[in-house]
Amino acid sequence: MSLDSALLTAAASLTAQGEVLGATADNIANLYTPGYKRLEATLVSGVTQIPEIFLRRDMSQGAIVPTGNPSDLAINGTGFFQVTQPNGTVGFTRDGTFGVSANAVMVDLNGNPVVGPIQANPAGGPVTVSATGVVSQTVNGTQQVIGQVELASFANSGGLSAASGDLFSQTGASGQPVAGGDGSQIIQGAVEAPNVDLAQELITMITAKAVYTASARVVTTADSMEKTLLQIA
Repeated sequence: MSLDSALLTAAASLTAQGEVLGATADNIANLYTPGYKRLEATLVSGVTQIPEIFLRRDMSQGAIVPTGNPSDLAINGTGFFQVTQPNGTVGFTRDGTFGVSANAVMVDLNGNPVVGPIQANPAGGPVTVSATGVVSQTVNGTQQVIGQVELASFANSGGLSAASGDLFSQTGASGQPVAGGDGSQIIQGAVEAPNVDLAQELITMITAKAVYTASARVVTTADSMEKTLLQIA
């Protein structure tokens, strides 16, 4: 391998491992974010043998964690909650940490209304949500249906694009949202934990740092050798 080739490969490795470290840091930072989906960095190399990183979201389900808060919802299955963003577009999320706005509308942590919208009665009792998303409330002693939590699913959820906060946006790769959540069930009084394994993330970080350090040494050594050869020439 020539010095130029060694420098090129090592520099590409530095960039690749930097992306791995960035993805791992993002995963660790969201270790306690409900519904977070870990960012997976896979090292690939083509016919040129130059290392590159392929980034994707691991959409596997996290553990369902009871909270005892009736405003919290979790999804058992592949579906996504839908919320209306300020620009009018629909965002998709697995974070069911919901609440009620000043206008008694069900909203997410950022104040985005859950698609429906779902309007509660301020004078009514607690809101209940069934496994199929039917939202009910007792008003004046009578149980009333006040809305429906509409779930959506995608042919390729891994193709969704990360938007602001914990929201995702549909893309050509994800396909159009399909109403119904593909048979997913809603669990009230619980949230989905992030699918992040801290031990695995630390192992990935240690490995990436070691490769990054080794690649940096190759760059330094190759650069020094090239300068020496130029001086001799």
